[in-house]
Amino acid sequence: MADIDLSRSNDYRNVTDEFKSFENDEIRAALDGRRGKLVTILQNLSHDFNKGTAIRNTNAFSGRKVIFLNSENRTVVNSETGVKKYDTRGAVGAHHYEHIEHHVITDFQAVFDELHAEGYTIFAVDNIPEYNPENVFDVDFPEKSAFVFGEEQLGLADDIIKAADRMIYLPQSGSVRSLNVSVAHGIIMAFYTQQHRYK
Repeated sequence: MADIDLSRSNDYRNVTDEFKSFENDEIRAALDGRRGKLVTILQNLSHDFNKGTAIRNTNAFSGRKVIFLNSENRTVVNSETGVKKYDTRGAVGAHHYEHIEHHVITDFQAVFDELHAEGYTIFAVDNIPEYNPENVFDVDFPEKSAFVFGEEQLGLADDIIKAADRMIYLPQSGSVRSLNVSVAHGIIMAFYTQQHRYK
């Protein structure tokens, strides 16, 4: 027989029992007390499920925040956030509890400058041989690490790669050239968390 707490049985959010009776802002505040330093930067992702899954990954591994670098919003003059509307279902509600920023992609240098001023090392995540990427298995990540992931088919822009501090890649032994971006994101977060356990 299922052990069902009827006082909380109508809370269908995808949260652990610890948070079942919390309001969304209370969950975010509680998570703020245990977050690590990891920052995720997503360059111009086009698939909503990947966006949502990256937010869900960030929640699962207690990341600090997610930064979206969006394409220009041609329907809003001088938009500072670019196109930021997306289907959030892939996040299974985690977008309510995470810190999410939106910037137009051409402002990436200002985003990087702010992170560098805070002492962050910025890692471009890609497998382009010309940039001599480092095998993720061999990297000791600083606690203040930011990871930049590129759009699904084109990868990272050269300007963003050059502005990053280092490039890392996930070694593969199969026939495909790359992993899905949200899958790669989750793996990188797990490797980082193995080195810097959340509180």
